[in-house]
Amino acid sequence: MPSVAATYYDGVTAKRNAVQVSLHPEGLAIFAASGQPIAIWPYQEIRRIEGFAGAGLAVTLLKVPGSSAEPQLEIPDPVFASDLAARAPLTLTKGASARRERRAVVFWALAAIVSLIGLAFYGLPAIAGRLAPLVPAAAEIRLGAAMDPEIRRTFGRSSPLRTCVAPEGQRVLNELVGRFEQAAGLHVPLKVVVVDGPLVNAFALPGGYVYLFNGLLQKARGPDEAAGVLAHEIGHVKLRHGLRSVIQAGGLGFLLGTVFGDFAGGTAIILASRSLIQSAFSRDSERQADAFAIDLMLKAGGDPMGLARFFTDAAVADPGGFAWISSHPANAEREQAIRNALKDAAARRPALTPEQWTALRAICQKTE
Repeated sequence: MPSVAATYYDGVTAKRNAVQVSLHPEGLAIFAASGQPIAIWPYQEIRRIEGFAGAGLAVTLLKVPGSSAEPQLEIPDPVFASDLAARAPLTLTKGASARRERRAVVFWALAAIVSLIGLAFYGLPAIAGRLAPLVPAAAEIRLGAAMDPEIRRTFGRSSPLRTCVAPEGQRVLNELVGRFEQAAGLHVPLKVVVVDGPLVNAFALPGGYVYLFNGLLQKARGPDEAAGVLAHEIGHVKLRHGLRSVIQAGGLGFLLGTVFGDFAGGTAIILASRSLIQSAFSRDSERQADAFAIDLMLKAGGDPMGLARFFTDAAVADPGGFAWISSHPANAEREQAIRNALKDAAARRPALTPEQWTALRAICQKTE
């Protein structure tokens, strides 16, 4: 069978690696984009990962000799996934990995129960802030995957939002996200997409899901404005602001759902998703995300002043056209804080070349 495209995570860093995979007699072969072999996974050691949002599947390797890493593959091709399933057991992970997962679930359940007790004394906002850092990364990823369809339905109105996938634009997006991801030190891998919507908007879900609207790309004056907004949203992922808001919005029912592992629990997940869309983060959370965005762009490339310029443009434009600003208040204090933080910084090269910026803005010429 011919090879197909996949995304590979080495289990050590959060970096996304574009690879090719193919079925060999001895196992699942993984090759870098250059054609260099990475590994061959024996079929009997491959296990399915739950929560993959797509028609294909995500898998991990049960044993990595001499390492505690747990590499992962996301394979979107449903035909290839079916052929792999016919050769590999694809049962849930067993052994040490499963024991770690069970311990994490028990710990998380106890933490949630304790939080319910604390709820009566401190209130939900304070408990949400204390509870969010205790959520295992795998659980946060599953939560984001459960919220993704509801988010797309809510913004898509008559039909779910479509993802923009024009090849040249996708390559530029992957390169930019890869740079940011490598410098950000995240606890979850990023899943950044451009969606074909007219709103000047962007937002992040728990678990690394980040959405940029085509309307924002078209409204931005240059690549650093869009990159600044993206870096800001990655800051919310890093600092788990969305997870805190979801826990707070979901209330007691959501917390009980987490105890029993029911992240896709109907009404609770719908209400939490919609509340995250409609609510605004606190001033402290926004300042933290701004500071993170500045630091990230200084590390990974780009001019952080783009974020300040985006605030300026929003202030003089029709506020109704800037949906991102309605949930991320563009007050003069935040804009000035960015300028003050960068007043002694050397001039920075743009995050993208003019050719790359043109390609990214055309990414919605093809959707799926």
